[in-house]
Amino acid sequence: MLNQTDQSAANRTGIDDWFTPGKFAALFGLLLFFTFFDVFIGRSTFFYRDFGVFTYPIAQHYRDAFWHGEMPLWDNLNCSGIPLLAQWNTAMLYPPSLFYLLFPLQWSLGVFSLAHLFLAGMGMYFLARRWTGSQLAAAVAGLAFGYSGLTWYMVMWISNLAAYAWMPWVMLAVELAWRQGGRRVILASLAGAAQMLAGAPEIILLTWCVLGLLWAMEFFRAEIPRAKLIWRFAIIPAIVAALSLAQLLPFLELLRHSDRDASFDGTGWAMPLTGPANFLVPPFHCQTTGHGIYVQIDQYWISSHYAGIGIVALALAGALSVRNRRVWLLTGAAAFGLLMALGVHGGIYSAIKAVFPQIGFMRYPIKFVTLTMFALPLLAAFAVSRQTAPSDSPRAQKLLPGIALCLLVLISLIVWLAWKHQLPSDDWPATWQNALKRALFLIAIVAAIIGVCRVKEFKLQWLLSVAFLYLLWTDVQTHAPNLSPTVDPSVFAPGLVRAELKLNPTAVAGEPRFMGTAAALNKIRFTNLSKPESDYLCRRLALYDDCNLLDSIPKVDGFVSIYLRETADVIGLLYACDARNIDLPGLKDFLGIGFINVADPTGEKALDWINRTTALPLITAGQKPVFADATNTMAALANPAFDPRQVVYLPPEAKASVSADKAEAKIISQPIAAHKISFTVDAQAPALVVLAQSFYKPWRAYVDGQRTTVLRANHAFQAVAVPAGKHEVILKYEDSSFRAGAIISLFTLAGCVVVLLRRGKTLPA
Repeated sequence: MLNQTDQSAANRTGIDDWFTPGKFAALFGLLLFFTFFDVFIGRSTFFYRDFGVFTYPIAQHYRDAFWHGEMPLWDNLNCSGIPLLAQWNTAMLYPPSLFYLLFPLQWSLGVFSLAHLFLAGMGMYFLARRWTGSQLAAAVAGLAFGYSGLTWYMVMWISNLAAYAWMPWVMLAVELAWRQGGRRVILASLAGAAQMLAGAPEIILLTWCVLGLLWAMEFFRAEIPRAKLIWRFAIIPAIVAALSLAQLLPFLELLRHSDRDASFDGTGWAMPLTGPANFLVPPFHCQTTGHGIYVQIDQYWISSHYAGIGIVALALAGALSVRNRRVWLLTGAAAFGLLMALGVHGGIYSAIKAVFPQIGFMRYPIKFVTLTMFALPLLAAFAVSRQTAPSDSPRAQKLLPGIALCLLVLISLIVWLAWKHQLPSDDWPATWQNALKRALFLIAIVAAIIGVCRVKEFKLQWLLSVAFLYLLWTDVQTHAPNLSPTVDPSVFAPGLVRAELKLNPTAVAGEPRFMGTAAALNKIRFTNLSKPESDYLCRRLALYDDCNLLDSIPKVDGFVSIYLRETADVIGLLYACDARNIDLPGLKDFLGIGFINVADPTGEKALDWINRTTALPLITAGQKPVFADATNTMAALANPAFDPRQVVYLPPEAKASVSADKAEAKIISQPIAAHKISFTVDAQAPALVVLAQSFYKPWRAYVDGQRTTVLRANHAFQAVAVPAGKHEVILKYEDSSFRAGAIISLFTLAGCVVVLLRRGKTLPA
């Protein structure tokens, strides 16, 4: 006969054995399915913020190119032309993106995002199981990581969510690789490449920083021969880089010519000093935006970093009670991520930026909270493993209730501060009601895990375990209004805006560009209609951010992460003058702006479009060259008297190679595509052909089949010199960095496949 202690230990072992990977996957999948039921069955899809104005339009643009047999290296519809694949966060080379390319986008893109919640949860489950040895603890970590306020909100971004979902998989695979070698090295490299191609540099960097620290601890322990550790850990990033060069080389080339450098100010959108309180009381000192969603004041990257009140309690218990090198690292990572997320408020961000100015390339210190949100579920898993261990001491068993009591006191203090020091944006009733719910969830969650440890009967223990996980899920589900509102998928139907604006039903090459005025953009930015369909259609009709891509309508601006430096200068000049009601008719004509918003002081018609009949076509010819440096060229463009029909500004270094002067010239034909522009020019004397398209190195020009130089014109655009007479001119986008990177990546992938197939070594369990 087993005594009471032995029986309890046996029951705990049994309940731990029950949470197998398959059963956790089924449980987690069902929770996701029923939470997002309408999205899974295609009755609705996401639209809020970047999903509707960036993620979906970019995916639609990519899908259109895919079905036309093209790779969208260049976007000729936004920002007067800009590299697109090189943006990296478009995830165009991320292999799973094939899913939404093949299936109807109005259904598949939402499901694609939700599938990454599942991927995140499963990855964390396997990582936590390896680190803690407990399947119940792994289930807790998997559920907490796969569904938190952060991941729930991240469904609007393909890149961030995918890179975050791969984070635990990369951790697990790389650690196994440096321990066991063999095929594990290739598998770790493939996982790392998948995360790399997802396209979230900050999350990728944090992943490898944590891995580097884990490796360093392993190195000093010297349990594995150090030579093997060094070799295995060094080869993985090299293979990852080689597999990802098709993406990395174009990105680095774009970065070199972009508006970002070490002095780039990325300190905006940091977590406010009150932000840590939102781990316990989510609405504390937050303001309400559209659709009732709360955001921290002056921080709009994410709406929530709520991990769950029970997860916070368990994470603290793990950090305080478990003596383990991984726990120490995770505790430090959680604290570091939180302090860095505070930006200039946290004390260390500015000091680190002073030593490593390259951090200026990154935007938004709040992104460091992803490190904290990664560490908390793992710390919680260690606590659950310790809590349910048969050998756990009675003193350790009392730690969690003590932590819960301290958190209840903190919640009370936060509520008192919210009442005593109310801000104009505060919603006091919502704050105290939310705090009360968090307190009740905390009590119920702690009671459930204690019950799991103390009950003897397996069925009751199983019920308490499932209830425990369900409470963790429901706590996150109810901590805030729907972080990812949905809408009827019909709002994304192609052609809606073209029909409304009475444009040609299908895109026509060389169409005039649209320009939303500063007043119109400001109005739409702060317009939040209660009905989701109306709210999104309002943005779509205004061609806000990248919504123009849904109708293939060219626009003078656009919404991307990285802009070409000189093009950003010109667009910035245009909008700065527009905001001050200074008209630049010459610059607008040159940029081919044929439609602009109505100048309506009342704001009632600020989103209506009117036609500008003086807009020039994309290609003009015969202007007199004026040689001037960048400062004087920008000053000339800012002059309302600038006449793009008469003059074109070239850099001084072009003077030696340009013999053309003002000449009679005519463009006879101009077939235009995204990556190729062909036309015939007839000039009575040597002349310049000017294109209102962004200047970028991969564009090559050919006159009668002979390669010629593409000149920088009007600070940010293109010009080609042609001799007198009639000539065929072709401009092609020939991205050698993408081509070279793709060749290396494909050969590396082929090598990885060969190694996996030829090695006879069986993968360790």
